[in-house]
Amino acid sequence: MGLMNPTSKKKRVLFWLGLMLPLMALVAMTWLVHKSDGRFNNSFNWVMQSYKVLDLFEQTQSHIVDAEANERGYLLTGRNEYLEPYHTAMSSVEDNISELKRITQSDPSQQANIAVLEQMVSDNLVFDPATAFTNGRKPADTSVVELTERGKKKIEDMRAVLYTARVEQERALSKHQQSAEEDVMSSQLMSLVLIVAVAVALVLVVVILLRLEKLQQFVTVCAWTGRVKLNGQWLRLDEYLKKQFDISVSHSLSQEAAEKMRVEIEDLNRAGDKPPSEPEK
Repeated sequence: MGLMNPTSKKKRVLFWLGLMLPLMALVAMTWLVHKSDGRFNNSFNWVMQSYKVLDLFEQTQSHIVDAEANERGYLLTGRNEYLEPYHTAMSSVEDNISELKRITQSDPSQQANIAVLEQMVSDNLVFDPATAFTNGRKPADTSVVELTERGKKKIEDMRAVLYTARVEQERALSKHQQSAEEDVMSSQLMSLVLIVAVAVALVLVVVILLRLEKLQQFVTVCAWTGRVKLNGQWLRLDEYLKKQFDISVSHSLSQEAAEKMRVEIEDLNRAGDKPPSEPEK
């Protein structure tokens, strides 16, 4: 009866590992690709949104400057030609602020900055041309220096709010980009580990195939003695199995051989019980 020794058990374990590792690696790589794609898409969308926020801050500042300049021009001259560009600039400012509020809904800090800016625009830039000179004062009576200094102060205050908002957005963008780079490095490391696992699995599969090919080779057995030919030597079957497959063999009797041996023993016993024959006279 053949007994599988620890080496054979090890080969059996390697056999199953060779079959399971490629499947496990394939599943893991599929999961990794799916997760990496999701993180990449999220990072890409967040980065694009951040750049859009920064661009809107720049546009808002430019429109605020235009609105203040045209407001001041009207207050100094009373000429209606300043009103159209003023209303255009104010409309752009309102649109920019509305868009900023929409795309930064998940950022409480930026929402607070935008709310402060919106209030400052309402307090400092909104005016009614129809009531600008209701006190009887003519545009020429308004001090140019006074309006210029007042306008400068307005712009500086709003620029300060916009500067704070831009710095916060750039800081968050830098932090998110660093996190995205770490995710990429982690994904690359995991991919490398999976590639190594697949390579090991392929080696095991090759070893298994070679063993199977070896098993498929013809074996020459002596028809008279039952010995097996291996590399020019005639070996007993147990020796052949040990050298070729590292299988240890124990010995026993088949039922047929045991019955044959029993019959032979009974025949010998009966022959021994018979009296010796008398010699002929």
